Amino acid sequence: MTQTPHPLIPEGWVQLAPVETFSAMAGPYYFRPYDEKEPGCGFLSEPRHANLGGIVHGGALLTLADMALWDICRRVVGRFRGVTVTMNSEFLSPGPIGKFIMATGETTRIGKSMMFARGLVTCDGETLLAFSGALKRINPR
Repeated sequence: MTQTPHPLIPEGWVQLAPVETFSAMAGPYYFRPYDEKEPGCGFLSEPRHANLGGIVHGGALLTLADMALWDICRRVVGRFRGVTVTMNSEFLSPGPIGKFIMATGETTRIGKSMMFARGLVTCDGETLLAFSGALKRINPR
């Protein structure tokens, strides 16, 4: 992770290092420092994140929510390898372009192989999306 100086990114948040993955192309994503327990994952919405109506595409918000599920669980259990098993969501408000949109939440249950979490995607104090989901740990190769 590297520090970012962009004025719309909250102070102290760090950018996920660019790698040739879907997440790198969909983001970039920024996170609260990992020495903090409070989860936080976000992105600066750009015109490329828009739908034909000129607001943030629902898929961009769902990708952020999925990233947040991982961030929320990782802060509790540490690094792990796994897959998203399920994710539920409710779209509540449109996402504006040109703003920092963030997701945070909490774990609801951590088992040996399954982890459950829920959270909110917000922008400027307004809730855009509510989400919950489950991650399953898988054995390393």
